[in-house]
Amino acid sequence: MQPASSSTDTHLNITQAYPIKKGQRFEGFDLLRAIFAVAIIAYKTQIFYIPKLWAPGTFTTALSDYVLSGMLGALAVPVFLQISLFIFQLKTKDAGLRYFIRKRLRRLVSLYLFWVGLITAFDILFVDGLDAVKFAITSPKSFLLFVVSGNSTPYFFFFSLIFLTIIAEILVLFFSSIDEISTRFKISYNLLFASSILVFAFSTIEPIILHTGIQSSFLRDLSNLTRWDYSPLNFLPYVFTAAITAQEYNIGKLDHLTSFLKRKLYCLFGLTLVLFTAEWILTSDKLLIQVDQAPLDHYMRLSLVSGSWLLLYLSLFIERKLPAFIKSLAACSLGIYGFHVFFTFKRPLPLKSIPMLGDLFQAFPLLHILAIFWITLIGSITLTVACKKFKILRELT
Repeated sequence: MQPASSSTDTHLNITQAYPIKKGQRFEGFDLLRAIFAVAIIAYKTQIFYIPKLWAPGTFTTALSDYVLSGMLGALAVPVFLQISLFIFQLKTKDAGLRYFIRKRLRRLVSLYLFWVGLITAFDILFVDGLDAVKFAITSPKSFLLFVVSGNSTPYFFFFSLIFLTIIAEILVLFFSSIDEISTRFKISYNLLFASSILVFAFSTIEPIILHTGIQSSFLRDLSNLTRWDYSPLNFLPYVFTAAITAQEYNIGKLDHLTSFLKRKLYCLFGLTLVLFTAEWILTSDKLLIQVDQAPLDHYMRLSLVSGSWLLLYLSLFIERKLPAFIKSLAACSLGIYGFHVFFTFKRPLPLKSIPMLGDLFQAFPLLHILAIFWITLIGSITLTVACKKFKILRELT
């Protein structure tokens, strides 16, 4: 299967496909990037909670907390990671270590420094003053947490992607010494299984402590680390799912939707449903950690691994040319992810303080949610388009 052709070259985004051949690109990746760029904002602005706010009940609560927020909203970061790691492994296979060091790693570090630096400067100037960075300089541990979490913002994505890309490059270098393709697949699947077990083990530490009453300080410190959303260790399995998919693509296994591949897709779909249901049951009984408002809002979930892997496969078989507005939205996905933080994350828009409108929003909370969603989406897109007019900012947004 060859990627669908495109008549124009678009700017390389963080999860945009590197052309395998000049003038060609993966259309399905643009569709995923557009969908989940909007899903990120819908999740952060609480659009997914509208059903249970509109009509409280068991069904609407499950729909809001588990299906929309816990699955659709939580899938955005895993999908972006799957696409980026898949494309990296395709590109680095031919381009080599020089490409990784001079281009990919430098680009990822630049993205991290730009966005974390921008939000930190914004915090210092307009929010908390120097208190915004006071915690980061209190100890080496605090500074490390600041760096890994991207100043406790969704920019942890960039640090995690740097970490995972380094692991992926090590894997590619290791595989370069192995000629047998079947051996590469065996190793990849074994590493996927081992990393998945590791993530699952991390998710069980907190419940074990709570139910056994163990007072070990070591276990509690380990629990604080492993249940941390910002930990790049939560995303280790994505390196190996992307590696397996890239290997299959390289040897032509994805040229056609064969019966074997169909069975694999059905198995991934079934596995996602089973894992999702198990997570639902366990979190409903408060046996596992609940984060924020929705019980399943945590990246330490294996259903996100299988679900995003399934979407990666399906996107590779989309060859029909996408509508222009989808392509435009996809081209802005990096900027949308970056700029939405300024509108939502610990910096809520003060719409309720506006005279007259504030009373309306107090009386109709759903209107307030919708207003914040559209302001955040349109504002993020507008800022992205404006930044792309400057060459120095084009690759950063």
